Amino acid sequence: MLHKLFGGIRMTWPRLIAFALISGLITGLIALLVPEGNSFRQIAVTIEAWIVLAILVIANCEKPTEAALKTFAFFLISQPLVYLVQVPFNSLGFGLFRYYTYWFYWTVATLPGGWIAWHIKRDDPIAAVILSVALSMLIMIGSGYLKTLINKPPRYLFAAVFCFGSIPLLIFGILHKKMPRTIASVIAVLVLAVSLYWQFAGPNAKQTTSVSFPVDTTEYPVNEQWTVRLADPENGTVTLVLGNEVLGTQIVGTIIDPEKSADIILVDPEGNEYLLPAEVILDGNGDPTFLY
Repeated sequence: MLHKLFGGIRMTWPRLIAFALISGLITGLIALLVPEGNSFRQIAVTIEAWIVLAILVIANCEKPTEAALKTFAFFLISQPLVYLVQVPFNSLGFGLFRYYTYWFYWTVATLPGGWIAWHIKRDDPIAAVILSVALSMLIMIGSGYLKTLINKPPRYLFAAVFCFGSIPLLIFGILHKKMPRTIASVIAVLVLAVSLYWQFAGPNAKQTTSVSFPVDTTEYPVNEQWTVRLADPENGTVTLVLGNEVLGTQIVGTIIDPEKSADIILVDPEGNEYLLPAEVILDGNGDPTFLY
């Protein structure tokens, strides 16, 4: 069954286009209907599910150039559709496409990436190494989900299961010979060990909280000469992002410990400082939300 899925389906152009349209439509509906914080919603905002979908396209192409072009077309059709589905129901309207930039970079990357990734069909040690790039991405993303799941169960349960469950699916679905499977499995185990160390014992061991909030530019006439910092600089980092008519000017960053000071200081060109005190509340997922 796995071999049929990864290599036994002729990925014709009509099938490719239909697959892209269905993937984009379903993902757009997930973004609309599934609340933020639900791990099933991750397909709409992160890359892990699209790695598997891209490999599905690549594995069912007959030549490397075909794989490159069809993977590129798959992303070029599906990703804009994800945003287009949401436009009528989102207050940003077509301003949502600001977030498409991230996916456009991935779309362009599929041209060389699809050509290289097609060589996983060789079913040899080189194929195992190439496949291991995708496996490593899934492992590193999944390790982050696992950390959140352990700290705040059951958050990101589905996302973590998807990432780690995809590893054996890809190894045994694409590689048929013992040697390539062994190589890919060994690399996956090594990457998993490093990734888990990084998340639970290494530099990334501390749980951070992302913050993002608009700046009232009528009260603070912020421009590129203004700066921003945390009142407690050891508790994270923040950056001033000058916006536009759609998103406005924002302060974004990460807080290491919500229990410590998350107050923010804005500094104007003359050196005058403006304190933005933070009030921490808990949102519906039990995560700190900062109100300034």
